[in-house]
Amino acid sequence: MVSKRTQHGRSFVIHRTSEGDEYTLYRFDPDDDALLTAVPFPAPGRFDRRAGLTYVGGYLLTWGAAQKALANGTNPTLSPYYDYRLVPFDASQLDDPLNAPALQHGQWPKSKFWGSAVDFGNPNGGHKAYTTNDTITLLSLGSFLLDFIPTPGRGTFSVWNFDPCPTAPGTTDPLPYGIYNRAGSFRDIDASSELFAFDNYVLERRRDTSDYRVWSFDPQAIIPLSYPVVQSGTWRAISPAHQIVPIGDHVLVWLPETRRYALYRFDPTSADPLVGPLRQGRLPEGFGVHSSLTGFEASAPVPAAVTEPAKPEPGTIEFMRARVKHVVYYMLENRSFDHAVGWLYEKNDKNIRVIGPKGPYDGASKAHFNVDADGKKVHQSKYHDGKLSTDWDLEMFEYDPYHDMSDTLRQMYGQNRDGYAKRERPDMSGFIWNNGNAQVMQTYTPTQLPVLNGLAGAFASSDAWFSSTPGATDTNRAIALTGSSMQQVNNFMSPPQYQYWPEQPHRPSVWKLLWANGITDWKIFNSTVWYDHVFSYQLYLEGMIPTVDANVADYVSPIDTFYASAKAGTLPAFSFLEPVWIGATGTTSYHPGADLVPGERQLNQVYDALRASPKWDETLLIVTFDEHGGIYDHAPPPFTTNPFPNDEVDGFRFDILGPRVPAIVASPLVESKTLFRSSTGVAYDHTSILATLLDWFGVPRSRWYLGDRVKRAPTLEHLLTRQKPRKDAPTFEPPYDHDFPPTGAGSPSQTVTGLQRELSHHAVLSMTRGKVSREELAAIIDEVQSAPDVRSLVARLDALQARLR
Repeated sequence: MVSKRTQHGRSFVIHRTSEGDEYTLYRFDPDDDALLTAVPFPAPGRFDRRAGLTYVGGYLLTWGAAQKALANGTNPTLSPYYDYRLVPFDASQLDDPLNAPALQHGQWPKSKFWGSAVDFGNPNGGHKAYTTNDTITLLSLGSFLLDFIPTPGRGTFSVWNFDPCPTAPGTTDPLPYGIYNRAGSFRDIDASSELFAFDNYVLERRRDTSDYRVWSFDPQAIIPLSYPVVQSGTWRAISPAHQIVPIGDHVLVWLPETRRYALYRFDPTSADPLVGPLRQGRLPEGFGVHSSLTGFEASAPVPAAVTEPAKPEPGTIEFMRARVKHVVYYMLENRSFDHAVGWLYEKNDKNIRVIGPKGPYDGASKAHFNVDADGKKVHQSKYHDGKLSTDWDLEMFEYDPYHDMSDTLRQMYGQNRDGYAKRERPDMSGFIWNNGNAQVMQTYTPTQLPVLNGLAGAFASSDAWFSSTPGATDTNRAIALTGSSMQQVNNFMSPPQYQYWPEQPHRPSVWKLLWANGITDWKIFNSTVWYDHVFSYQLYLEGMIPTVDANVADYVSPIDTFYASAKAGTLPAFSFLEPVWIGATGTTSYHPGADLVPGERQLNQVYDALRASPKWDETLLIVTFDEHGGIYDHAPPPFTTNPFPNDEVDGFRFDILGPRVPAIVASPLVESKTLFRSSTGVAYDHTSILATLLDWFGVPRSRWYLGDRVKRAPTLEHLLTRQKPRKDAPTFEPPYDHDFPPTGAGSPSQTVTGLQRELSHHAVLSMTRGKVSREELAAIIDEVQSAPDVRSLVARLDALQARLR
């Protein structure tokens, strides 16, 4: 975790006055004797008293008062405009932060914020009463801004996507038009309301009373401050005369006439969202009735090259920032913990290093069982006695086990069918009952999956890491990359939903949040050339960052680029890897229905590329599976935090984790045979990777805006316990089977899985969009999906692409 002193050293307050254009910058530290300490400038700071100011992402955004444009040949009307500047804030360079060189600058026409929709009576847009207001009020909400026009009886709003375009200075409006730009009016927020933002929440204070309400901010909702209200009430100690100043997660409440203040902490789960006061006192001389204060929390330094041994203590986020320069995240598919790595420490190895609660390895056991349709106990067993052979394939399933939300809840609550509704502990007894197949009780051994188990034993693994939701691929990957499943309970890869998914507003992904904070050193590496169609980009990034959409190849690359960059030591700071979804020799995703040898081979190839890299000592590899795939695991998942407070679909509130999955953290800074569990009371799930990444990149938690689950997640930096990197780099020999013998690459003709048929549908849609009629499209899809095996499926997709070029 980030130390309090480090966090508070990045918090600031800008003091301005309506009596002049001078401003002062203060450091804010609630633990220091002086709450606010003035930051000296070489010369007095000056800034137009009429100008607007907010902190968004990693930047200060300023805009001037409305001005009239001069009439000329190209602009014959006197239309108002606003000058704007987007300024990177660097806490190490504080000579005059409001007047630092701008990343972007330009002019906004008034029509940008005061436009109106066309209708039958007003084909050019109606003239609305709120246009009499000419003051821009922008509320910063992570990687979005809310434009609020308060008038009596109506609160008009519009949502703006924030794209600072850090790769092209001076060329782009940071508030571009796009799918997020929608306007409307709040039901009961108007000129009597004052709004304050706190990490996915907005605190509303009624100006003329002491009443307050807390709203959930949801950028994909039609009304972004979504009903129902999270909570409401009336303050006794805060009057309309008090000013409220958010500073990260803190709230400064002060009376301008007396300079007296009280400091609180914002907590939307508390009976009163302002917890405290934590301290009280008087603000510095010079503050008064003409003052306005803007508080914000700046970023920690982005990881840079290390030229000398790091001083921070191992196991801290400061140590991780100093010593780790590359994080590689590889997410695989649909295998449970018991099933894939449950026998890793079968003999209860005494040399295990446990981080977190002590206890033996909680793995597979022949004592675990479910009951079949005949009432017979079926115990966990080892597939082919845990051995390898060329007499069989390394895949046991005749049928892909069920793993949608409703199926997974049946598996978790086999005996207690109403257990979820009653918020009771899962009994994990319904796997055979739900699937109608006892194969879900079979497991693999370290002999059969030597790469996966080898990495787990050679570095760090967890026996208490759960999938993020009891559901399928898309929802779990959504939580892993955005913090929530975006109000989806099952896969959303089915046409036409998938095809048009990027054309709708969604909650931001980790890439969008990093981009808004000026962090561009990341890339998605895909293992299947999806005919200009990439899974993770399509579902979790496309449409969110216009600059990236215009330069996709700079941020989405084939897996061969990853291997080359690893060899050259030029990997980005953050790499996200996809497996092979559709390939002539099958998938490498480990998805049931396909041979696991290709998956083991690619995992080994990824690891070998990293350990051979000149930057291996500075690299962290994280390997997880998105979900359990309907396969048995004995450990009951715990209840957890709903990612967004109003999330609910058909009675499901996204407040329980799914079954356990393998999770591995590999680095020369990690001791071998490390077994980790959460010590925080909050279980590990995929949001722990998001939280670790954002802490490592130095993005303050008050600016994450990825939902409550991410903010509470336990992190991974404490696994980095070695001051000096290990000199050993273990090697692994991938397994073999009938289709992939010990010698030769193997060229099986594998059965097409349901996932591959679904993904081939999307590939066809991508290739044919705008090129064929509806009747031709239906015939093409039928022809491609009738392929008898994977090799034929790939050949038909290749032939279609060649024909359409």
